[in-house]
Amino acid sequence: MKSRFGRESSIYSSAWPMASDPFNIQCSRAPFSEDELDILRRYGRELERLSSGERAPATAAQERFVDAVRGDHPPETIYERVWTKYLMRLEWERDPANRAAMGPCRRMPDDREDWKRMQGSVWSDIRRRAQGLDE
Repeated sequence: MKSRFGRESSIYSSAWPMASDPFNIQCSRAPFSEDELDILRRYGRELERLSSGERAPATAAQERFVDAVRGDHPPETIYERVWTKYLMRLEWERDPANRAAMGPCRRMPDDREDWKRMQGSVWSDIRRRAQGLDE
């Protein structure tokens, strides 16, 4: 099967099953493209099991992936590059100096009261119309 990256990819074989629930990405998503985030969400759990040794590689592509993650050769496939990038980002964010450089998370102003008032007025209009009070 062709991947979105334009070439045949063994990651889509039955040896690389997708997780039933998305992988929990535990770092900032900012450095990743949408395609990279998609790979992490779909295959992250399996890539994590392979790289941690929890699961033994079943194919040559998986063995190559494990070797790339260990640093035996530079990552070449998109999956090797994405997972290596993910691991490097996790390591970078664990450094307190880098966390400080990222700055605090921005909080959006809490305007839920305005939203509730607006929704209340909309629903009251709908109720009046349904009851035939406002024609």
